[in-house]
Amino acid sequence: MYCYGLTAQIKVHPGLMFWLDSMRRCLLLLCVVIFSGLMASTGVAREMDFTRLSAGEVAFTGHRSEAPSVQLSWQPVSLPFSAAPEQTRGQFWFRLDLDGVPEQHRSALYIQHHVFDIELFLNGTRLGGTTRADGLESTGWNQPYFQRIAAPLWRDSGNQLLISVRAGEPNAMLSPLIFADEAALAEVHRAKTFQQVTIAEWSVIACLIMGGFTFFVWLQRRDDSLYLHFALLCLSWSVVMFYLASSFSPLPHGTWLRFSYYCVDLAGFFLFMFLYHLMQLNAPWPRRLAILAVIGSGVALFSMDIRHHALVITVVHGVHLALVLYLLAIGAVRALRSHVRGILWFMPGFLLIAVLVGHDINAFWSAAQVPGGLPEGTLMQYGFGVLLVLIFAYLIRTFVKALDESEHLNTQLEARVRDVSASLERSYAENRALELHATAQQERQNIYRDLHDDVGAKLVSIVHADVSQRQTELAREALMSLREAVSQSRYEYRQLLPLMTTMVAEMEVRLVGADMAFRCDGVDTLPDQDIDPAIGYQLSRILREVTSNIIKHVGHGLVKLDCVMEQGKLRLTVTDDGPGMPDQSEWRGAGLGNIRYRAAEIGAQVSWQGRLPNGTLFHLSLALPEG
Repeated sequence: MYCYGLTAQIKVHPGLMFWLDSMRRCLLLLCVVIFSGLMASTGVAREMDFTRLSAGEVAFTGHRSEAPSVQLSWQPVSLPFSAAPEQTRGQFWFRLDLDGVPEQHRSALYIQHHVFDIELFLNGTRLGGTTRADGLESTGWNQPYFQRIAAPLWRDSGNQLLISVRAGEPNAMLSPLIFADEAALAEVHRAKTFQQVTIAEWSVIACLIMGGFTFFVWLQRRDDSLYLHFALLCLSWSVVMFYLASSFSPLPHGTWLRFSYYCVDLAGFFLFMFLYHLMQLNAPWPRRLAILAVIGSGVALFSMDIRHHALVITVVHGVHLALVLYLLAIGAVRALRSHVRGILWFMPGFLLIAVLVGHDINAFWSAAQVPGGLPEGTLMQYGFGVLLVLIFAYLIRTFVKALDESEHLNTQLEARVRDVSASLERSYAENRALELHATAQQERQNIYRDLHDDVGAKLVSIVHADVSQRQTELAREALMSLREAVSQSRYEYRQLLPLMTTMVAEMEVRLVGADMAFRCDGVDTLPDQDIDPAIGYQLSRILREVTSNIIKHVGHGLVKLDCVMEQGKLRLTVTDDGPGMPDQSEWRGAGLGNIRYRAAEIGAQVSWQGRLPNGTLFHLSLALPEG
């Protein structure tokens, strides 16, 4: 379930989030519906008019038969009846006189509890029973029995009801018989079946769904034992609910009962382990005590006589209950101190269990005080189911919250991956550009070296040869330009002040050599900052072309250069005393085009304008980054 990866491809489908939240809400709603039905079913029979029959005779035989033998020894009995622990093989026969049942109560009878298979005979005619054709044992403890009675089966007097009850382990049982109107008893049977069977069936399904889901989650993240403990808790309790919901024993009833009892102990143990790990306790003794209790319970239940199981169950249940209460107390204190409310999710479930236990005690007490009153039955086992639903809702909430956090982290990771990918692409593009530039620079340097070694050598020869002064000056200028080009190819930063000083000196040499006066202002005030040699190269080429144009088109007078550095901009102004600029339509010389091209290469702005009464003003403005 961990949603972290380098590719950030794990996504939580919105449908899964909706399904998880819907399942949690449905389970909570199911609890409300179930307990609304439980509360309604407990009051169905309170105002019903009925006849309760509890006095009769009983006889026991060591073998089973379809009719009681005449040699049976009948003994008076008062229902409810519970057989002796040693009477586990054979059959019980109950004989009851029905002449005292009023006419209006003779249409149906109802038996709240019976263990095990029963068969009913009225005046020698079989009414019905629970014996299964497949031979499996019918338990009937949690299965209320309802039987319609046809009117022709009744006699004017001497009505006798025979009930056959199969003996078994731990002991056979039979509750009092209720006679009443068929419609009223059918409603009682429906309500009790819903309360004792239907809810148990729903509980089995809910436990399997919750346990299966949490077990699947645990398989995905096995380091979180909370999900495993809850899955085993649900599985254990589903066996208990199946025992209450099923009308038969899949195993011999003694073994099936022992296993069901042990599943109750297992449920208590896994509930303790869930709470223990939820609160992240470090104390080893509670866990060791719980493990010893559940192991001892298993050994005792499957090795001791079933008559002693009540003691074993009481002791083990008491140990687990004490440990759970101990954990709840610790959890409540921690929740109040640290404001961590997780453990408080389960408090309503435990409170509900306590309320239902009180209800059951009151119901049995009230039934014992009213002659012929119907017992309300037990509800405490369903409080445990509500506790499971609350725990499951908490786990779903935690799981959904983890998915939300995982989705948020995935979104952040995807954004980070996109940023890193874009950065890598930019870096690759920059590296590629640098490689291409370095290659081009290397080729330029090779060409410049060839020019320097070949053409430069010839220019040096011209400079030192016996030629005219004008040719010597031109050769010297060409040699200086060549050296400057070779220097520019190294692509190293240069300082502004030495660069401008060199360019001013070159302009002065050229202009003075052409019989023109030259004056420069402001070059000494320029900052001593580094500039890109490419800028210096183009700047020197621009000034050289401006100087060449002045020499070519003016040829006399004063040339003035002003250098100013203002707000990060270098401003160069060159003025002369020539005839001025022609019309713009005639500005088509190659020199002016070169000047504009070189200025655009370095981001400079250039302009020309005429002066009054004569002359031309050239202006260059160039923003220089701070060195």
